[in-house]
Amino acid sequence: DISEQKFFTEELGRQVKERTLELERSNEDLMQFAHVTSHDLKEPARKVQTYADKLVNEFGKRIPKEGAAYVSKIQDATRRMFSMIDGVLNYSSITSEEHTIEQIDLNEIVNNIESDIELLISEKKGVIQREKLPVIEGAHILVYQLFFNILSNSFKFSKKELNSQVIISSSLEKKDGVEFVKIKIKDNGIGFDKKQADKLFSAFSRLHPKDKFQGTGLGLALCKKIVERHGGSIVADGKENEGATFTVFLPIKQSQKFI
Repeated sequence: DISEQKFFTEELGRQVKERTLELERSNEDLMQFAHVTSHDLKEPARKVQTYADKLVNEFGKRIPKEGAAYVSKIQDATRRMFSMIDGVLNYSSITSEEHTIEQIDLNEIVNNIESDIELLISEKKGVIQREKLPVIEGAHILVYQLFFNILSNSFKFSKKELNSQVIISSSLEKKDGVEFVKIKIKDNGIGFDKKQADKLFSAFSRLHPKDKFQGTGLGLALCKKIVERHGGSIVADGKENEGATFTVFLPIKQSQKFI
């Protein structure tokens, strides 16, 4: 009857609310744990790095060739460890911190990124070709991180025998009455197997061997988090040895003052 249906509806609502609060608490605890653990891990990693550097600087000429190779591997592994720790900190801060919404000129964002990765672009004999991009609303630091990760990946995963080229294009689209900018970032790098496209955005997922390409496996997972936090989406398309295309959808305007 109606009273029983009402009781079940209210009970279901109560249970959903309780479960949501539990999940929120669990997520907050997990993020806090990641943050604290990451900070704690930095100290022993820094000590390993310091003593490995001391070995090279103080005893470099006396270290046999094979020993020098081992020390070099320690230094490389420590650098990767720092990179992963910073990645975890960035990843956890996306969820835990609140960011102010402001006007963002995407042309300015790309200009700054191009300047910041100038050495990488030069090393890959690369070039960025782009159309004029719009101004959107968003969290500046997060939008910068989003495009920094995608663009630096485009040059990082390039072909040795080919000059790197990245093409950025944009268009406006409406979805359910909301205006979005659709930004395509296409490169001529090593690409990836289409069947693994979904894996690209999973935390710590790596499609390429770490000895050939450096990275934490967190960059694109971070991109997905940033885009979704802005109410947008991101998809990847590509073929092995034929480059990759990342398509980002971001709302032109945000409905809140903070995200």
